[in-house]
Amino acid sequence: MESLNISITNFEGPFDLLLHLLKVNKMQIQEIRISEITSQYLSYLHSMQELDLEIASEFLLMASTLLEIKSREMLPKHEEEVDEEELKEKLVLRIEEYEAFKKIAENLAELFNKDLFIFTKRAETIAQDEVPLEDLLSGVTMDSLYITYKSLMNRQKEKVNRSFIRTKTVEREEFKIEDKMEELERILLGNQRVNFSNLLLKMKSKAECIVFFLAILELSRNHRIRVSQNTVFSEIIIEKGEENGE
Repeated sequence: MESLNISITNFEGPFDLLLHLLKVNKMQIQEIRISEITSQYLSYLHSMQELDLEIASEFLLMASTLLEIKSREMLPKHEEEVDEEELKEKLVLRIEEYEAFKKIAENLAELFNKDLFIFTKRAETIAQDEVPLEDLLSGVTMDSLYITYKSLMNRQKEKVNRSFIRTKTVEREEFKIEDKMEELERILLGNQRVNFSNLLLKMKSKAECIVFFLAILELSRNHRIRVSQNTVFSEIIIEKGEENGE
């Protein structure tokens, strides 16, 4: 018998080691040669001992089983004793079962790894007609830019905390889009048109502004109001729409 060089690897258990030895020796499970496998199995355990590696009890139990089968093959047979072929058949069945479950586990691991891949959609360029700069800035004057800049600066000043200590109680606010839709329609009953900026000035919080803006979008989608703007950056005008949203 040729000598076998076994590299020390982490085997999940004794049956995993036996499958490895069968593969190295190119043996079929049903044609296992106990004498060769036993010698190589013990050689592996001996190598682990030399490397001062802890050997699990299940490896030692399998070693005793292999030695028992090997000794029964060498000793004369007696009718009252358990036939060594029976022990060998049980061992072969257990190896076959282990191999079947190992293949299932490998297939499941492969499917699991495939699910870990993340698929993303590449950025898509949306075709859009290019607007000339002169058309985009049509109607924009130095006066309108100055008024817009001044309005933004005044808003920023109002946000500045000029005192060292400012106490404020933050209360939970809940706004519904349906309530803001009704509120806007009530406003439009007495006014043919309203400015969007004037409506925002009446809002008390950012959350209320967001809900009110969503209400405007919903009413516009249902054609219950009309939203228009004369020029770029000009005031947004909100008007009452047709009756019943028609």
